[in-house]
Amino acid sequence: MPNHTDILKDLFQSVTKELPTSIVKLPKSGSSRVYYRIQSSNKSFIGTFNEDVNENLAFSYLSSHLESNGIPVPKILAISDCKRYYIQTDLGSISLLDKILHLPPNDNQLLPELKNVVKFLARFNAKAYHYIDISKLYPVKYFDKKSATWDLNYFKYCFLKPSDIQIDENKLDDIFDYIADKVLDVDNQFLQYRDFQSRNIMLTNKGPFFIDFQSARIGSGLYDLASFLFQARANFSSDIRNKLLEYYIDELSTYRKIDKSEMLETFPYMALFRVLQTLGAYGFRGLVERKSHFLQSIPLALNNLNQLLESINDSNLIYLNEIAATLKQLYSYSFGSAFNGLTLNVYSFSLKKGYPPVNPEHGGGFVFDCRFLPNPGRIDEFKPLTGLDKPVISYLDKIEQVSDFMSHAFAMIKVAIDQYITRDFNHLSVGFGCTGGQHRSVYCAERFARMVKGHFTGNNIKVIVKHIELER
Repeated sequence: MPNHTDILKDLFQSVTKELPTSIVKLPKSGSSRVYYRIQSSNKSFIGTFNEDVNENLAFSYLSSHLESNGIPVPKILAISDCKRYYIQTDLGSISLLDKILHLPPNDNQLLPELKNVVKFLARFNAKAYHYIDISKLYPVKYFDKKSATWDLNYFKYCFLKPSDIQIDENKLDDIFDYIADKVLDVDNQFLQYRDFQSRNIMLTNKGPFFIDFQSARIGSGLYDLASFLFQARANFSSDIRNKLLEYYIDELSTYRKIDKSEMLETFPYMALFRVLQTLGAYGFRGLVERKSHFLQSIPLALNNLNQLLESINDSNLIYLNEIAATLKQLYSYSFGSAFNGLTLNVYSFSLKKGYPPVNPEHGGGFVFDCRFLPNPGRIDEFKPLTGLDKPVISYLDKIEQVSDFMSHAFAMIKVAIDQYITRDFNHLSVGFGCTGGQHRSVYCAERFARMVKGHFTGNNIKVIVKHIELER
């Protein structure tokens, strides 16, 4: 197997005529691409390895095409003969999302910068559409009924199914058909960016630059605007969203004739479509792959979903409203509802089936492996019982090893709880895992919760216990 860094170093040298002094692998994103920052004494580029040759060729073509249309994008400087490696300009490490997250929520000082970004989006959608070579687009050339249905099913299979809620699939498929028709029965003659959101907008001293456009296709620009305005972690206010929607439509009209009223009528459905598709991605990356960044975005995306459904007066979406209400209840319980003090989520779970959910505001916590403790599940009389039943509780209460373990666990976490309360932190999670999530972990979670409640009194801490396997 070829050495990625050796090939990228050769490409760097072919461009700069210098040997690199360092090559550092960058944190992995949501894609399978692997990025490196390659530097010499005075030059810095990004090296990329991607097994998907067709995607690399599409990115290279679009980079050139977009630059010729006045859109600031990274330039491909060299590509390997096998087309799996390439060198591109280094745009730094600060994204628009980084800036958004470091400002107070809905800070209006960002509005001029956001308008500038939306102005480039209108240029991307309308101007770059002209003279585009559709044969170079990959993996999908058009935003059509097939791709729309696939996106909506992403929500069903990667978010609803892992969430373990019961659904009427026939009803849901009818709603999906209805939403797909709504978002497709409009002017779709634009170049759709496909993943236009603030984390894909890099901030440089030359202004914003745009990345991750390799999946561009012919379709609606409203999809891109919805992706941007309803990105979960950006958490824009309704006022900012409305202002940017109006601004985008006005900018779009400078390039070609459009039907403004049709766009305003369609946009809420497009935003709904995009939020459902995004929840599918969060489900796959978060609920299935257990990546904390995506888990953290789920409650925010669900809030967007509920807001949109409340704002769209459409009886055809009644069943989707029911599903959204169930999801809101489920994830409010999982992540802890609004509370000014410290919410302590205590979980029991099966280590065979993955770890507990990560709170979006905290992103971490403590996890204990209880499998070293004596297992009541191996005793016939206890097999059908759980850690909530008195015979199992009495059995484990008498074992010194169990008591020692609980004392040490409590002593460790008590220090964290004291500091969290002092520093006005709002969330902490503690998980106890065993083989099946039925006996030891359930017992430990319940005993730990009682220990916390017995030691910490007052209104500044709330303990929520959830037994994941018992509630499946």
